[in-house]
Amino acid sequence: MKSLRLRLTLWFTFSFVAVVVVFGTLTYQALDLELRRKSIARDYPQHPDWKLHGSFSKAEVQDIMTELMEKALVFSLPLVGLVLAMGYWLARKSIAPIASVNEQLRNIQSKTLQQRITLAEADVEFRDLVRHINELLTRLEDAFGKISEYSARVAHELRTHLTILRLKVERSDNRIAPDLAEELQDELSRLTHVTDQLLLIAKAEQRRVVFDNHDIDLSAMVTDLVQDFRLIAQESQRELHVSVPPHCWISADSRYLKQILHNLLTNAHRHGTGEVTVRLRARGGFCSLLVANKVGPHHGKLQTLGLGLRVVQALLNLDTGSKYSVRQQRGLYVACLQFATIRPSTDRIMTVAHTVYDPII
Repeated sequence: MKSLRLRLTLWFTFSFVAVVVVFGTLTYQALDLELRRKSIARDYPQHPDWKLHGSFSKAEVQDIMTELMEKALVFSLPLVGLVLAMGYWLARKSIAPIASVNEQLRNIQSKTLQQRITLAEADVEFRDLVRHINELLTRLEDAFGKISEYSARVAHELRTHLTILRLKVERSDNRIAPDLAEELQDELSRLTHVTDQLLLIAKAEQRRVVFDNHDIDLSAMVTDLVQDFRLIAQESQRELHVSVPPHCWISADSRYLKQILHNLLTNAHRHGTGEVTVRLRARGGFCSLLVANKVGPHHGKLQTLGLGLRVVQALLNLDTGSKYSVRQQRGLYVACLQFATIRPSTDRIMTVAHTVYDPII
């Protein structure tokens, strides 16, 4: 399908060419009629020395018309080129507001719904379009905020009731069989974890999560986490390839950062197949962490994020100092995190060896 710019340019050019062709054809036929079919037969007694050419021969008419067509082509072809360029410029200028609106809409995401579309100069039709789009964005922002607020309230209420249920199971004494009580505690713990994740997502989407950033040795944190997942990989008979250079320092919130890394590794173990690759690289002032795993053919869409990856995406959307990207190609699901590296203080280097990271529940 041809673009609107091309169609406007062709329409403008063809319209001009059509007008020129019609005008030239009519002029050509009228002149040909005058030269071929009419003759001059007039006497001027007062001026006997006037000599009038009564008519043209066919050869003369042909020469005149040929010369006329050559001159018309010489002047019309450059003019058509000029009109073509002018038509392209007018078409580009005409759809410039649409291109601006598309570019602004492309930059609006769930975390930037408060942005609005603006046009410096626009016709009435474009102003109406922009007004309707901004009204739609306002409704989307309100609806998104209400959904996030409702999710936070529901998660908070669920967590309260789950806590009450856990306390009742713990204090049930002998009224519940020990095996059943243990199973109930496990299920309640899982539900509590899911509820906490949902509450964290809702808070992050409402931008109510505050990061307490400090210097962190990402290499040490990744190495510490990988040790736990090696046991899980060995139990499921899967290979875990790790490449982590030492002393890659970044500025981040250690609690949320470890939760992000834990969720990425958990997702690779639960939803992936075969080997898992964890690779950390420091280059050009940035530190990149890559987690890759094989996936089956049923994992065809990246948009179907699990709860753990939703938490990762929600938290990293708040952190302007990091970048998060995922891609799926050739049966591999690859998640990549990028952080800006820093130069830590001497005191921080001395104390990092004694740091123990809290487990993620």
